[in-house]
Amino acid sequence: MSTSLYIITNSKLKGDETSADFDNILSQLKELNLCKTFYEGPKGQLIQEIGDWSYEIEEDNEELEIIYNVSFNGPFSCTPNLYSNIGIIWTIYKYRLIYETQEIYWFDEFRREVFEIVKIMGGSEIIYVADNACDKLSGYLEGMAFNNISYEEIKETMIKEIGQPVKKYDQLDYHKLSYKNINEFFLDDFSDLK
Repeated sequence: MSTSLYIITNSKLKGDETSADFDNILSQLKELNLCKTFYEGPKGQLIQEIGDWSYEIEEDNEELEIIYNVSFNGPFSCTPNLYSNIGIIWTIYKYRLIYETQEIYWFDEFRREVFEIVKIMGGSEIIYVADNACDKLSGYLEGMAFNNISYEEIKETMIKEIGQPVKKYDQLDYHKLSYKNINEFFLDDFSDLK
């Protein structure tokens, strides 16, 4: 079992969007010209995924009090989903990525792509969270974000339970990362990219 990296953001649906609005978001995502992901083919050769951005609308879900959910999909490392109270970005990466930024030459480009996606979706900041095997952060994802709890409420809860967020990547120490005892969370407001 591995711990995947997810991103929650203050992007959200307003409730009055039309298909023209989603088509506009789709057009902007396509203009980013993001690199498509690869998979391992026969004899270990890398094969680039095919396709482009698309979206799918999930109609009302009274159980979760969701007006609707719009998933933007494509063969890319990040795929955003908008709910009425929050935006969630799925990634292909492991949570430890944000702790290893100094060793990953492409991290700045990844961060810039996330910023562009968040901006297109109407947001301005993100918090990194994780799924299974991560004692605290998975609760904010699986117990709150996936249940359409607002980004603002999750952020306030995290500050109350964990403390003020880390905002500089070089303050994260990979050697101290323990999925069983996360005692920090990272908030990126992209102030250097705005």
